[in-house]
Amino acid sequence: MKTLIIILIIIAFLQTTVLPIDLILIILICRSYIRINKSNLYLALVFGLMVSHLSLTTLGIDSLVYILAVELTHLLSKTRLAGNSLLIIPVSLLLILGSHLLSSIFLHLSIYNFPKVLIESLVSLPVFYMLRVWEERFIVRKDIKLRVN
Repeated sequence: MKTLIIILIIIAFLQTTVLPIDLILIILICRSYIRINKSNLYLALVFGLMVSHLSLTTLGIDSLVYILAVELTHLLSKTRLAGNSLLIIPVSLLLILGSHLLSSIFLHLSIYNFPKVLIESLVSLPVFYMLRVWEERFIVRKDIKLRVN
């Protein structure tokens, strides 16, 4: 978890300065699709506030959008279709499109961002696989016990 937080802090700085895509939202969607956990909501709140602060927008709008996206992803990951890993592309497309729509309503920005939304949803597939490998290989869970003879 510490490594993920450090990576998200670095990405938040890169996202607000150099990168034109919302990688924090993509990582939060992918992680909440992999693991249903309350810590995803805390990450969404904290990094939404951080991105709002760094990009000099109204505080709380990005947090609200991120928390809503994480909750919807939690609900979708409980369904039967969650076993298909390619479902992350349409899920992220809808959630990112909704986040851009909410941001455009609250912050009075232009709505025409569909090429950016399409690129972000396609980026979500490699991010999903990287997070899944990370969660399966390097994160130790308490329910797994090693047998020592």
